[in-house]
Amino acid sequence: MKNLLIIGGAARNVGKTTFIENIIRKFSTSHKIVSIKIKTIYPNDYFFHGKDVNPLSKSEPYRITEIKKEDFKSDSGRMLNAGAYKVYKIKTKAEQLLNAFNNCLSDIGENVVIICETNSLRGFVRPALYLFIKMNDIDEMKQSAKKLCKFADKIILSNGEKHDFDFNNLNIQNNSWQIKKNRI
Repeated sequence: MKNLLIIGGAARNVGKTTFIENIIRKFSTSHKIVSIKIKTIYPNDYFFHGKDVNPLSKSEPYRITEIKKEDFKSDSGRMLNAGAYKVYKIKTKAEQLLNAFNNCLSDIGENVVIICETNSLRGFVRPALYLFIKMNDIDEMKQSAKKLCKFADKIILSNGEKHDFDFNNLNIQNNSWQIKKNRI
């Protein structure tokens, strides 16, 4: 998917949303950017998701929510505030991830570029770019991230707010995400 940029991370609080906000601010004046935050629920992986105030029911395979202006305080709302055209949040059981993503895509439309905060989707979809963020000095990594970080086009180090990445090296051409050549 040439219009898809996946941002993954080693764990919670590594600065994924802040990183995405910077990208949205840079490109939203010239491109329609749709942002999707995916929370994939694996068995025994709840520790990495923080306090879940609205969990999926046993009969609910996934939930897709379009974020509105009144949700500005959430991470997904921050993406909307940064200038995203639309923002969606997907909460899904691991075995339903691809179904949930495809269902969300059917609602998005054409001529948009997509930034998706997830690791898990990289196991099913080949994006234009997969950027992986980890803390400068912490090697702790959730199991689902360990399996997928090897596919990253670039591993970015962070202190949670600042990243060792030059956003001027990222580009969109013909609705495709790219890193400028000789700049990785």
